Amino acid sequence: MPTTPQPIETSYNRSVSTKSDYSFISWVRIIAMFSIVAVHCITFPSPSSKLPIHAQANFPLFSLMTSDQATYLLVLEQCMRFGTLIFFMVSGFLVGVTLDNSSAWEYYKRRMNTIAIPFVIAFSLYCLYFLKSIFINIILGNTTPDLFYSTIDKVGLYLIYTPYWFIPTYFFSLAILLILRRHLLKPWLGIVLVSINLFYAFNVHLKWIEPRHSQAAIGFILYLWLGYIIARTDAISRSLALVSNSVLLGITILVFGVSLLEVYSLYSAGAWDPVNSLRLSNQLFAISLFFLLARNNYMHRLRFIKPRTESFGIYLYHMFFLVIVVRVLDYFPWLHQFNYQSTYSGFTLVLLSLARGILVLTLTLIFVKILAASRFRWLIGLHQVRQ
Repeated sequence: MPTTPQPIETSYNRSVSTKSDYSFISWVRIIAMFSIVAVHCITFPSPSSKLPIHAQANFPLFSLMTSDQATYLLVLEQCMRFGTLIFFMVSGFLVGVTLDNSSAWEYYKRRMNTIAIPFVIAFSLYCLYFLKSIFINIILGNTTPDLFYSTIDKVGLYLIYTPYWFIPTYFFSLAILLILRRHLLKPWLGIVLVSINLFYAFNVHLKWIEPRHSQAAIGFILYLWLGYIIARTDAISRSLALVSNSVLLGITILVFGVSLLEVYSLYSAGAWDPVNSLRLSNQLFAISLFFLLARNNYMHRLRFIKPRTESFGIYLYHMFFLVIVVRVLDYFPWLHQFNYQSTYSGFTLVLLSLARGILVLTLTLIFVKILAASRFRWLIGLHQVRQ
Protein backbone atom coordinates (compact mmCIF):
# COMPACT_ATOMS: atom_id res chain seq x y z
CA MET A 1 0.00 0.00 0.00
CA PRO A 2 1.16 3.57 -0.53
CA THR A 3 2.47 5.71 2.26
CA THR A 4 0.15 8.23 3.89
CA PRO A 5 1.70 11.72 4.01
CA GLN A 6 -0.09 14.79 5.31
CA PRO A 7 -3.00 16.10 3.21
CA ILE A 8 -2.51 19.17 1.04
CA GLU A 9 -4.30 22.41 1.83
CA THR A 10 -6.64 23.53 -0.94
CA SER A 11 -9.10 26.35 -1.43
CA TYR A 12 -12.12 24.21 -0.60
CA ASN A 13 -10.88 22.11 2.32
CA ARG A 14 -8.09 20.03 3.69
CA SER A 15 -8.93 17.94 0.73
CA VAL A 16 -8.03 16.07 -2.39
CA SER A 17 -4.42 15.06 -2.81
CA THR A 18 -1.93 15.08 -5.62
CA LYS A 19 -0.80 11.84 -7.22
CA SER A 20 1.93 11.40 -4.63
CA ASP A 21 -0.42 11.88 -1.68
CA TYR A 22 -3.25 9.46 -0.93
CA SER A 23 -4.23 10.44 2.60
CA PHE A 24 -7.83 10.96 1.50
CA ILE A 25 -8.10 7.19 1.02
CA SER A 26 -7.90 6.77 4.81
CA TRP A 27 -10.87 9.12 5.21
CA VAL A 28 -12.91 7.32 2.56
CA ARG A 29 -11.99 3.96 4.05
CA ILE A 30 -13.03 4.74 7.63
CA ILE A 31 -16.39 6.15 6.52
CA ALA A 32 -17.00 3.06 4.38
CA MET A 33 -16.02 0.79 7.28
CA PHE A 34 -18.44 2.49 9.67
CA SER A 35 -21.22 2.11 7.10
CA ILE A 36 -20.54 -1.63 6.86
CA VAL A 37 -20.49 -2.09 10.63
CA ALA A 38 -23.64 0.03 10.99
CA VAL A 39 -25.56 -2.03 8.43
CA HIS A 40 -24.77 -5.22 10.35
CA CYS A 41 -25.86 -3.58 13.62
CA ILE A 42 -29.33 -2.47 12.55
CA THR A 43 -31.83 -3.47 15.22
CA PHE A 44 -34.19 -5.87 13.46
CA PRO A 45 -36.62 -8.38 14.95
CA SER A 46 -35.08 -11.85 14.90
CA PRO A 47 -36.44 -14.51 12.54
CA SER A 48 -37.24 -17.87 14.03
CA SER A 49 -34.10 -19.76 15.09
CA LYS A 50 -35.77 -22.89 13.70
CA LEU A 51 -35.22 -21.62 10.18
CA PRO A 52 -32.08 -22.89 8.39
CA ILE A 53 -29.16 -20.48 7.96
CA HIS A 54 -29.93 -19.51 4.37
CA ALA A 55 -33.62 -19.02 5.19
CA GLN A 56 -32.75 -16.72 8.10
CA ALA A 57 -30.47 -14.69 5.83
CA ASN A 58 -33.17 -14.40 3.16
CA PHE A 59 -36.05 -13.84 5.55
CA PRO A 60 -37.97 -10.60 4.82
CA LEU A 61 -37.34 -8.99 8.21
CA PHE A 62 -39.18 -5.82 7.22
CA SER A 63 -42.37 -7.89 7.10
CA LEU A 64 -42.11 -8.42 10.87
CA MET A 65 -42.19 -4.69 11.63
CA THR A 66 -44.74 -1.93 11.58
CA SER A 67 -44.84 0.35 8.55
CA ASP A 68 -43.29 3.18 10.58
CA GLN A 69 -40.42 1.00 11.76
CA ALA A 70 -39.75 -0.39 8.29
CA THR A 71 -39.74 3.09 6.72
CA TYR A 72 -37.18 4.50 9.16
CA LEU A 73 -34.90 1.46 8.99
CA LEU A 74 -35.06 1.36 5.20
CA VAL A 75 -33.88 4.98 5.12
CA LEU A 76 -31.08 4.20 7.59
CA GLU A 77 -29.95 1.15 5.65
CA GLN A 78 -29.92 3.08 2.38
CA CYS A 79 -27.79 5.74 4.07
CA MET A 80 -25.19 3.04 4.80
CA ARG A 81 -25.39 0.97 1.63
CA PHE A 82 -22.39 2.53 -0.08
CA GLY A 83 -19.67 0.85 1.98
CA THR A 84 -19.09 -2.33 0.01
CA LEU A 85 -18.93 -0.62 -3.38
CA ILE A 86 -16.61 2.08 -2.06
CA PHE A 87 -14.29 -0.51 -0.54
CA PHE A 88 -13.92 -2.14 -3.94
CA MET A 89 -13.15 1.28 -5.42
CA VAL A 90 -10.55 1.94 -2.72
CA SER A 91 -8.97 -1.46 -3.38
CA GLY A 92 -8.89 -0.74 -7.12
CA PHE A 93 -7.37 2.68 -6.48
CA LEU A 94 -4.55 1.08 -4.50
CA VAL A 95 -3.99 -1.39 -7.34
CA GLY A 96 -3.70 1.56 -9.70
CA VAL A 97 -1.01 3.32 -7.67
CA THR A 98 1.08 0.26 -6.75
CA LEU A 99 0.81 -2.25 -9.61
CA ASP A 100 3.66 -0.73 -11.62
CA ASN A 101 6.10 -1.82 -8.94
CA SER A 102 5.64 -5.56 -9.59
CA SER A 103 4.28 -8.15 -11.97
CA ALA A 104 0.63 -9.13 -11.80
CA TRP A 105 1.44 -12.47 -10.17
CA GLU A 106 3.78 -10.91 -7.61
CA TYR A 107 1.12 -8.35 -6.69
CA TYR A 108 -1.58 -11.03 -6.34
CA LYS A 109 0.70 -13.28 -4.28
CA ARG A 110 1.62 -10.37 -1.99
CA ARG A 111 -2.05 -9.60 -1.37
CA MET A 112 -2.73 -13.28 -0.67
CA ASN A 113 0.16 -13.47 1.81
CA THR A 114 -1.14 -10.42 3.66
CA ILE A 115 -4.87 -11.14 3.63
CA ALA A 116 -5.58 -14.85 3.16
CA ILE A 117 -4.21 -16.30 6.41
CA PRO A 118 -5.82 -13.67 8.72
CA PHE A 119 -9.09 -14.13 6.83
CA VAL A 120 -9.02 -17.94 7.14
CA ILE A 121 -8.29 -17.71 10.88
CA ALA A 122 -11.06 -15.18 11.58
CA PHE A 123 -13.60 -17.05 9.47
CA SER A 124 -12.64 -20.37 11.08
CA LEU A 125 -13.12 -18.91 14.55
CA TYR A 126 -16.51 -17.55 13.49
CA CYS A 127 -17.58 -20.98 12.22
CA LEU A 128 -16.15 -22.68 15.29
CA TYR A 129 -18.29 -20.53 17.56
CA PHE A 130 -21.56 -21.15 15.73
CA LEU A 131 -20.85 -24.80 14.96
CA LYS A 132 -19.16 -25.67 18.26
CA SER A 133 -21.57 -28.50 19.08
CA ILE A 134 -20.80 -30.16 15.76
CA PHE A 135 -17.05 -29.77 16.21
CA ILE A 136 -17.29 -31.23 19.74
CA ASN A 137 -18.96 -34.33 18.28
CA ILE A 138 -16.24 -34.58 15.66
CA ILE A 139 -13.51 -34.35 18.32
CA LEU A 140 -15.27 -37.04 20.38
CA GLY A 141 -15.41 -39.26 17.33
CA ASN A 142 -19.18 -39.07 16.98
CA THR A 143 -18.98 -38.52 13.24
CA THR A 144 -21.15 -39.75 10.41
CA PRO A 145 -21.05 -38.98 6.67
CA ASP A 146 -24.20 -36.89 7.10
CA LEU A 147 -22.59 -34.85 9.89
CA PHE A 148 -19.51 -34.23 7.76
CA TYR A 149 -21.48 -33.06 4.74
CA SER A 150 -23.81 -31.00 6.94
CA THR A 151 -20.80 -29.21 8.44
CA ILE A 152 -19.32 -28.46 5.02
CA ASP A 153 -22.71 -27.17 3.86
CA LYS A 154 -23.08 -24.86 6.86
CA VAL A 155 -19.55 -23.50 6.49
CA GLY A 156 -20.36 -22.71 2.84
CA LEU A 157 -23.54 -20.93 3.88
CA TYR A 158 -21.65 -18.83 6.44
CA LEU A 159 -19.22 -17.85 3.70
CA ILE A 160 -22.10 -16.68 1.51
CA TYR A 161 -24.49 -15.19 4.05
CA THR A 162 -22.11 -13.37 6.39
CA PRO A 163 -19.77 -10.40 5.76
CA TYR A 164 -16.98 -12.87 5.05
CA TRP A 165 -18.19 -13.16 1.45
CA PHE A 166 -16.25 -9.97 0.67
CA ILE A 167 -12.69 -11.40 0.66
CA PRO A 168 -13.31 -14.34 -1.74
CA THR A 169 -15.15 -11.91 -4.03
CA TYR A 170 -12.26 -9.45 -3.78
CA PHE A 171 -9.67 -12.06 -4.75
CA PHE A 172 -11.84 -13.30 -7.61
CA SER A 173 -12.29 -9.74 -8.90
CA LEU A 174 -8.60 -8.95 -8.44
CA ALA A 175 -7.61 -12.07 -10.38
CA ILE A 176 -9.81 -11.03 -13.31
CA LEU A 177 -8.46 -7.49 -13.19
CA LEU A 178 -4.84 -8.67 -13.24
CA ILE A 179 -5.48 -11.17 -16.04
CA LEU A 180 -6.83 -8.25 -18.09
CA ARG A 181 -3.99 -5.94 -17.05
CA ARG A 182 -3.00 -5.03 -20.62
CA HIS A 183 -6.58 -4.03 -21.44
CA LEU A 184 -7.55 -2.07 -18.33
CA LEU A 185 -7.46 1.32 -20.06
CA LYS A 186 -9.36 0.17 -23.15
CA PRO A 187 -12.95 1.46 -23.52
CA TRP A 188 -14.36 -1.94 -24.52
CA LEU A 189 -13.54 -3.38 -21.10
CA GLY A 190 -15.46 -0.60 -19.37
CA ILE A 191 -18.45 -1.23 -21.65
CA VAL A 192 -18.40 -4.95 -20.83
CA LEU A 193 -18.16 -4.38 -17.08
CA VAL A 194 -20.92 -1.75 -17.08
CA SER A 195 -23.14 -4.12 -19.06
CA ILE A 196 -22.59 -6.87 -16.49
CA ASN A 197 -23.53 -4.46 -13.72
CA LEU A 198 -26.66 -3.36 -15.52
CA PHE A 199 -27.69 -7.02 -15.63
CA TYR A 200 -27.42 -7.23 -11.85
CA ALA A 201 -29.13 -3.85 -11.40
CA PHE A 202 -32.15 -4.94 -13.43
CA ASN A 203 -32.06 -8.40 -11.86
CA VAL A 204 -32.88 -6.84 -8.47
CA HIS A 205 -36.33 -6.12 -9.93
CA LEU A 206 -36.74 -8.90 -12.49
CA LYS A 207 -35.18 -11.79 -10.49
CA TRP A 208 -33.61 -13.70 -13.38
CA ILE A 209 -31.26 -15.14 -10.75
CA GLU A 210 -31.25 -14.83 -6.95
CA PRO A 211 -30.86 -11.06 -6.38
CA ARG A 212 -28.31 -11.18 -3.58
CA HIS A 213 -25.23 -8.97 -3.82
CA SER A 214 -23.03 -11.49 -1.98
CA GLN A 215 -23.61 -13.94 -4.83
CA ALA A 216 -22.90 -11.46 -7.61
CA ALA A 217 -19.11 -11.73 -7.67
CA ILE A 218 -18.77 -10.68 -11.31
CA GLY A 219 -20.75 -7.53 -10.62
CA PHE A 220 -18.10 -6.11 -8.31
CA ILE A 221 -15.25 -6.28 -10.83
CA LEU A 222 -16.49 -2.97 -12.22
CA TYR A 223 -15.75 -1.18 -8.94
CA LEU A 224 -12.26 -2.60 -8.64
CA TRP A 225 -11.65 -1.51 -12.25
CA LEU A 226 -13.25 1.90 -11.61
CA GLY A 227 -10.93 2.53 -8.66
CA TYR A 228 -7.98 1.59 -10.87
CA ILE A 229 -9.12 4.02 -13.59
CA ILE A 230 -9.59 6.82 -11.04
CA ALA A 231 -6.01 6.33 -9.83
CA ARG A 232 -4.47 6.08 -13.31
CA THR A 233 -6.28 9.11 -14.69
CA ASP A 234 -6.10 11.33 -11.59
CA ALA A 235 -9.88 11.59 -11.91
CA ILE A 236 -10.46 13.04 -8.43
CA SER A 237 -8.31 16.10 -9.04
CA ARG A 238 -9.63 16.50 -12.57
CA SER A 239 -13.22 16.39 -11.34
CA LEU A 240 -12.65 19.73 -9.61
CA ALA A 241 -12.54 21.47 -12.98
CA LEU A 242 -15.81 19.86 -14.04
CA VAL A 243 -18.02 19.95 -10.95
CA SER A 244 -17.88 22.21 -7.90
CA ASN A 245 -18.25 20.82 -4.41
CA SER A 246 -21.75 22.26 -4.02
CA VAL A 247 -22.92 20.78 -7.32
CA LEU A 248 -21.41 17.40 -6.44
CA LEU A 249 -23.18 17.51 -3.07
CA GLY A 250 -26.44 18.26 -4.89
CA ILE A 251 -25.89 15.32 -7.26
CA THR A 252 -25.17 13.03 -4.30
CA ILE A 253 -28.35 14.11 -2.51
CA LEU A 254 -30.35 13.68 -5.72
CA VAL A 255 -29.18 10.12 -6.41
CA PHE A 256 -29.70 9.30 -2.74
CA GLY A 257 -33.30 10.45 -3.08
CA VAL A 258 -33.73 8.31 -6.19
CA SER A 259 -32.22 5.40 -4.25
CA LEU A 260 -34.86 5.82 -1.56
CA LEU A 261 -37.59 5.74 -4.20
CA GLU A 262 -36.15 2.52 -5.65
CA VAL A 263 -35.96 1.02 -2.15
CA TYR A 264 -39.60 1.91 -1.50
CA SER A 265 -40.62 0.45 -4.87
CA LEU A 266 -38.87 -2.84 -4.09
CA TYR A 267 -40.27 -2.91 -0.56
CA SER A 268 -43.81 -2.31 -1.83
CA ALA A 269 -43.34 -5.14 -4.34
CA GLY A 270 -42.41 -7.52 -1.53
CA ALA A 271 -38.72 -7.88 -2.37
CA TRP A 272 -36.82 -9.64 0.45
CA ASP A 273 -33.75 -7.44 -0.14
CA PRO A 274 -35.05 -3.99 -1.12
CA VAL A 275 -31.70 -2.37 -0.23
CA ASN A 276 -29.55 -4.58 -2.47
CA SER A 277 -26.16 -2.88 -3.00
CA LEU A 278 -26.22 -3.41 -6.77
CA ARG A 279 -29.39 -1.43 -7.40
CA LEU A 280 -28.60 1.07 -10.16
CA SER A 281 -29.49 4.12 -8.08
CA ASN A 282 -27.36 2.87 -5.19
CA GLN A 283 -24.40 2.34 -7.50
CA LEU A 284 -24.67 5.92 -8.69
CA PHE A 285 -25.00 7.08 -5.08
CA ALA A 286 -21.83 5.19 -4.06
CA ILE A 287 -19.79 6.60 -6.97
CA SER A 288 -20.93 10.15 -6.30
CA LEU A 289 -20.29 9.81 -2.58
CA PHE A 290 -16.80 8.39 -3.21
CA PHE A 291 -15.82 11.54 -5.12
CA LEU A 292 -17.47 13.78 -2.52
CA LEU A 293 -15.62 12.11 0.36
CA ALA A 294 -12.33 12.03 -1.53
CA ARG A 295 -12.55 15.76 -2.21
CA ASN A 296 -13.44 16.62 1.40
CA ASN A 297 -10.94 14.91 3.64
CA TYR A 298 -11.53 15.27 7.40
CA MET A 299 -9.20 12.46 8.44
CA HIS A 300 -7.02 14.99 10.27
CA ARG A 301 -9.81 15.26 12.87
CA LEU A 302 -9.71 11.51 13.59
CA ARG A 303 -6.02 11.01 14.28
CA PHE A 304 -6.71 8.23 16.80
CA ILE A 305 -7.94 5.99 13.94
CA LYS A 306 -5.45 4.49 11.47
CA PRO A 307 -7.63 3.10 8.66
CA ARG A 308 -4.63 1.99 6.62
CA THR A 309 -3.62 -0.53 9.29
CA GLU A 310 -6.88 -1.03 11.22
CA SER A 311 -9.73 -1.28 8.70
CA PHE A 312 -8.96 -4.90 7.71
CA GLY A 313 -8.94 -5.98 11.36
CA ILE A 314 -12.24 -4.18 11.98
CA TYR A 315 -13.74 -6.01 9.02
CA LEU A 316 -12.48 -9.40 10.26
CA TYR A 317 -13.61 -9.12 13.87
CA HIS A 318 -16.53 -6.71 14.15
CA MET A 319 -19.03 -9.57 13.86
CA PHE A 320 -17.52 -11.17 16.99
CA PHE A 321 -18.18 -8.02 18.99
CA LEU A 322 -21.67 -7.71 17.54
CA VAL A 323 -22.36 -11.23 18.78
CA ILE A 324 -20.99 -10.28 22.22
CA VAL A 325 -23.17 -7.17 22.41
CA VAL A 326 -26.27 -9.11 21.33
CA ARG A 327 -25.57 -11.89 23.85
CA VAL A 328 -25.10 -9.39 26.69
CA LEU A 329 -28.32 -7.57 25.80
CA ASP A 330 -30.18 -10.89 25.74
CA TYR A 331 -28.65 -12.20 28.97
CA PHE A 332 -29.51 -9.30 31.27
CA PRO A 333 -33.26 -8.59 31.49
CA TRP A 334 -32.70 -4.94 32.35
CA LEU A 335 -30.87 -4.51 29.02
CA HIS A 336 -33.68 -5.95 26.90
CA GLN A 337 -34.94 -2.44 26.30
CA PHE A 338 -31.96 -1.93 23.97
CA ASN A 339 -33.18 -4.74 21.70
CA TYR A 340 -35.95 -4.54 19.13
CA GLN A 341 -39.38 -3.97 20.63
CA SER A 342 -42.57 -4.03 18.58
CA THR A 343 -43.77 -0.92 20.44
CA TYR A 344 -40.75 1.21 19.53
CA SER A 345 -41.06 3.94 16.94
CA GLY A 346 -38.98 3.81 13.78
CA PHE A 347 -36.92 6.76 15.00
CA THR A 348 -36.12 4.96 18.26
CA LEU A 349 -34.89 1.92 16.32
CA VAL A 350 -32.66 4.17 14.20
CA LEU A 351 -31.07 5.61 17.35
CA LEU A 352 -30.61 2.14 18.85
CA SER A 353 -29.08 0.86 15.63
CA LEU A 354 -26.60 3.73 15.39
CA ALA A 355 -25.70 3.38 19.07
CA ARG A 356 -25.09 -0.33 18.59
CA GLY A 357 -22.98 0.38 15.51
CA ILE A 358 -20.83 2.94 17.34
CA LEU A 359 -20.40 0.59 20.31
CA VAL A 360 -19.40 -2.38 18.12
CA LEU A 361 -17.01 -0.25 16.08
CA THR A 362 -15.42 1.17 19.25
CA LEU A 363 -14.95 -2.24 20.89
CA THR A 364 -13.54 -3.72 17.69
CA LEU A 365 -11.21 -0.76 17.19
CA ILE A 366 -9.80 -1.16 20.71
CA PHE A 367 -9.26 -4.89 20.10
CA VAL A 368 -7.56 -4.22 16.76
CA LYS A 369 -5.28 -1.57 18.29
CA ILE A 370 -4.24 -4.07 20.96
CA LEU A 371 -3.48 -6.67 18.28
CA ALA A 372 -1.59 -4.12 16.18
CA ALA A 373 0.70 -3.36 19.12
CA SER A 374 1.40 -7.02 19.87
CA ARG A 375 3.29 -9.91 18.33
CA PHE A 376 -0.06 -11.11 16.95
CA ARG A 377 -0.41 -8.17 14.57
CA TRP A 378 -0.15 -10.61 11.66
CA LEU A 379 -3.68 -11.71 12.57
CA ILE A 380 -4.91 -8.44 11.02
CA GLY A 381 -2.52 -8.50 8.06
CA LEU A 382 0.30 -6.43 9.56
CA HIS A 383 3.98 -7.36 9.32
CA GLN A 384 5.97 -7.92 12.47
CA VAL A 385 7.91 -4.89 13.67
CA ARG A 386 11.63 -5.52 13.58
CA GLN A 387 13.33 -5.00 16.93
